[in-house]
Amino acid sequence: MSPKSIPAIDPVAAVALDIDVQTALALSRATTRAFATLSPKAHRAMMDALGIEAANQQATGGPVAELVAQLLKGHLNDLK
Repeated sequence: MSPKSIPAIDPVAAVALDIDVQTALALSRATTRAFATLSPKAHRAMMDALGIEAANQQATGGPVAELVAQLLKGHLNDLK
């Protein structure tokens, strides 16, 4: 059996995807920081929600979910 060939990635599409991902991440971080500064209660709610999502990702399993869980935990540490 020969491995399935992977089609070449269009460099322009790869750059556009990277820009989209980086923009989404930046907006998400800014929104999280803004929400967390509204009040101590909002900050706690945000921390709890991120912790739950990290646990859900870990429970999903697989390399991508595991990476997402670790990134969320890192973001939680930044918010402390």
